[in-house]
Amino acid sequence: MRNKLLVAGTLALAMTCTTVFSSITPAVVKAASVSTVQTQTAENSDDYVYCYAGLTWAEYWKAEGVMAAGDTTSSDTADSHGEKDKGAFDAVTRATVNHGLHRGSYQCTAVIKTAEGEYSVSHWSSDGKTVYFTDGTSAGWNRGTLTLTDGTTQTMTEYDVLGLKYVPVKVKSSDYASFKEKYSVVENNGTLIGGYGEKNLQAYNVTASVDKDTNGLKTAEKQSDGSFTFTQRSNGSSSGIKNEPLKTAALNNMGATVKDASGSYGEFLRVDFTKDYGDLGANMQAVKWTYYGNDRTRSKALATYGTKFAADNWMHKSMGIQLGLTNSIRCQLPKGYDGTGYWSLTIYALGYADSTYNFEATDANIVKPDTNAGDTTELNKLVSSVEGLNPSDYTEKSWNSFETELKEAKDILAKEAPNQAEVDEAIKHLTDAKNALDKYVYETANLSYADFYYGELKDVKEDTTLDLTSDKAASYRESGMYDAVSSATTNKYKNYFSSTYSEDNTNEQGGSIIGIKDVNIAVPTSLYENAKKAISDNKECSNKLLEIISSMKLSDTTPSEYKILNGDGTLTAMKSEVIEDTSDTLTIKTQSSYGQYEVDPVTSENSPLSNLDAKKSLLGIIVEDEDGTKYGMEHLENIYGGGKFSFAVTDGFKEKHGNTIDYKRHEDLQGKTIKKVTYLVKNGADIVINTNLKCKTLAGSDSIKTTANDNFKDGATVSVDTAAVPSGSNYTLSSVSMGKTVLTEGTDYTYANNTLTIKATDNTGVGSYSMVFTDDTYSDIVASFTLESGYKTGDISINKNNQVTLPSGVNFKKYVNNITSIKINGVEKTGKGGIKATDLFDADGNINFNAAIKGKDGSSTPVFADKSASYTIELTSTGYPSVSGTVQLNTSILEASIKKAEALDSSKYTTETWKALQTALAKAKEAASADTQAIVDAANTKLTEALSGLKEKTVTPSKPATPSNPGTTTTKKPATKPALKKANVKLSKPILKVGKTTKNKAKVTWKKVKKATGYEIQYTTKGFGNKKATKTIKVSKAKITSAQLKKLKKKTRYKVRIRAVYTKSGYQTATSKWSAIKTVKTKY
Repeated sequence: MRNKLLVAGTLALAMTCTTVFSSITPAVVKAASVSTVQTQTAENSDDYVYCYAGLTWAEYWKAEGVMAAGDTTSSDTADSHGEKDKGAFDAVTRATVNHGLHRGSYQCTAVIKTAEGEYSVSHWSSDGKTVYFTDGTSAGWNRGTLTLTDGTTQTMTEYDVLGLKYVPVKVKSSDYASFKEKYSVVENNGTLIGGYGEKNLQAYNVTASVDKDTNGLKTAEKQSDGSFTFTQRSNGSSSGIKNEPLKTAALNNMGATVKDASGSYGEFLRVDFTKDYGDLGANMQAVKWTYYGNDRTRSKALATYGTKFAADNWMHKSMGIQLGLTNSIRCQLPKGYDGTGYWSLTIYALGYADSTYNFEATDANIVKPDTNAGDTTELNKLVSSVEGLNPSDYTEKSWNSFETELKEAKDILAKEAPNQAEVDEAIKHLTDAKNALDKYVYETANLSYADFYYGELKDVKEDTTLDLTSDKAASYRESGMYDAVSSATTNKYKNYFSSTYSEDNTNEQGGSIIGIKDVNIAVPTSLYENAKKAISDNKECSNKLLEIISSMKLSDTTPSEYKILNGDGTLTAMKSEVIEDTSDTLTIKTQSSYGQYEVDPVTSENSPLSNLDAKKSLLGIIVEDEDGTKYGMEHLENIYGGGKFSFAVTDGFKEKHGNTIDYKRHEDLQGKTIKKVTYLVKNGADIVINTNLKCKTLAGSDSIKTTANDNFKDGATVSVDTAAVPSGSNYTLSSVSMGKTVLTEGTDYTYANNTLTIKATDNTGVGSYSMVFTDDTYSDIVASFTLESGYKTGDISINKNNQVTLPSGVNFKKYVNNITSIKINGVEKTGKGGIKATDLFDADGNINFNAAIKGKDGSSTPVFADKSASYTIELTSTGYPSVSGTVQLNTSILEASIKKAEALDSSKYTTETWKALQTALAKAKEAASADTQAIVDAANTKLTEALSGLKEKTVTPSKPATPSNPGTTTTKKPATKPALKKANVKLSKPILKVGKTTKNKAKVTWKKVKKATGYEIQYTTKGFGNKKATKTIKVSKAKITSAQLKKLKKKTRYKVRIRAVYTKSGYQTATSKWSAIKTVKTKY
């Protein structure tokens, strides 16, 4: 059909496939039998094997009832375009590199021939510079030159399209081995691959799944001579592709056009499809034409014709599917007919049902023989005028397109007598390509949100026309649209410094995010020069063109992504690689503290979105609704960590930190369905997730009201008033929660007739409840209520033992979980940066005097800085009366008992009772710095009991001396070891500091304590009262003031303390009090 398949140089486009074949075949391919074997495990069914096979054109069409079926006769006669496509079903041959070689690899067996050999093509790389072969090898490609992996080069002499590479067939199991020796096969679960991505056409890589119902299935029948023939294709209901339904194509809605007679590509009749054709074009295998002459009922066909890719059928990246009939052995009009009248054409495509288009051809559509040569004067002038252009002066894309057209024009001029249609088309194409030549200046600049998003949301096209008067993005700069983001917090707006640029507010209470930092921008040279001149001429400019040009920083390298700056100051959408993320999903909710709608990703491990660092790499997020309208999201106000984003659609919504969320840019999203979300990634592939998120119409938050009729009890009831819900809504109760615990219907509650009945279970109790009501059209409504305890002030108290006392039957765990406010000496200690109630009390309600507020940096701030002081505590717990009291950790009695025990002389007491005392004494010393009064008191009790249980040694009177016998000696018993003296040394308490921490080590340091001869360090993950979990390090030299805690668990908190030690021969060991406890958190 056409010579205009694209110069190989234009292959530097976006291709997406990679090649994976499980076995390979020789690179030399015979035209009579296509052999590119790709083998997976065969599937046997009904004594047949179902698979894909590569067939020649003649083999494919032989049983299809078309003219010249099975005929492989070729023709040396060239058509009007100079191509020898007038044969029957022989191979399609091309002798020049001016063809879209890559398109032959979509569905056809394509072969590149050189003087040295032949290479069967699988597909092409994304930049068009590498061709992959079916034997698993590859070669570099540059304008008809192959560079093999060993560095040698070969020149293409011919390019052949032999037939179809993926025809679904069934073969008798007994014949299958013989069949595989003769034909290419891809068995079920094998890979089908081809083409590459360019604009509307996309490459594919899918899995074979042929069965008896696969559309287009042929039966391979073995003949007596060992050869195979193939039956007529059958209609089926399955696609032949794993996990994909059979697709359909509505040809009547695809911009079908019966073209006016031209014959510019050698055809005599042509039909194009120019709308939504990309997927069908990439999967198109063959086309059958049926001619009915004057029979408008199409009840009796006069002739049926089969076609070949490249000779008759074609698809273009932007110009559509182009189908033609060539006056050839395979297509001869019936005698007495000229081609006018009624036709049907049927497209056969991989994974598609057969698609038929009926049309009428008039005399204006039929190409007549043209014996008159066209006038080439203008074409010669045009070619001469561009011969001296230098390719290095232009962008690669514009030069490749231009060079393709120039070579085509020269081929037309080289013909002996080109017709006028060919000449006119060559002039048009070359002129267009010449006018499109340009090169880019690459730079970076900061862009406001308005300028960044305008091109993304409006699909702005490239236009170099200088326009200094209009500002198309002006509406985007309005307040509430794509203006700066203001932060009410001091540091939040700085979180996105790596991808945004900001400014501090003058009141030093926060800052503003203005837009995107260091955006890659390409400026066509002509525009760049015109803008520079306008700047030097002090021209006024109403848009951002001159401001951007003035601020840009030049770059010597071509970035991987960029926006193109237009002459009116707008910028195109980012030119970037895009990947579809099919492993992640998105959810939407209307109950969020960040916006009226919140979208949350559900990511899988190592998926594109799970690896995205929003603070460092995310330029923005675009959502697209069912109408194709796009909306942008801004950092901090809409975008936050993990790919999450939220937005408001009405005025006045405040997020949890007090910022009012801009709504104007998103107000039209209310009631719409989000169909696609695009994450714009800085210097990386953008991530697209196709979705179906309904932005339900907002209902009033107080549309449903609740009234608790009882205090908490088994069977407590709550009345629900739904009178104010929107008209036409159908709200139903979807969940009931107590706090964060979702309750179970039937077990924890029942709901009927607008009455909620709460049961007494482990999940329910005194406290706050929420009921969520949902509707298909309107947003969720949350109705809250509190079930009170019924207790009065004074029923709950803080006793002298520093313990919260509750009425009988009240579970402390439930009480403490309801605490919403803790004030110590009048200062609120809950909320952000505060203490958790569960950290301030133990399970029995005892106050933890070692409680600390944990910082994000791993720091620990004691709640009770001076444990010897008294503190006033006020507690507020939902559903219970407030309580206040004074607490003070009393260790004086314990310390007196310790002092008493240390003063005793071990020599006076029995070994057993002394040992018991020492055990109690050790625990008492640990308890002196314990968490709660209960532990202190318990230790004192144990120590007191041990003191009371001491027993003195019994003194045995000495016996009279026995006279010495002559000649004998008396052996004396060893002298009793003298008792140790008390060391009269008072050691001060060491000051402990935490140094560098890793995942399994931590360094601690302290200042030298006067008179100390060493130190003792203890660390634990639990309490120091837990002897088994406590580790001890003994430092025997006073001059050592640091130690390394080793073999720690990663990402774990440890409590650490130290005391000074004094030892001297003949004296009891003396120790200081334990230091304040420090917290160490190991790293991950």
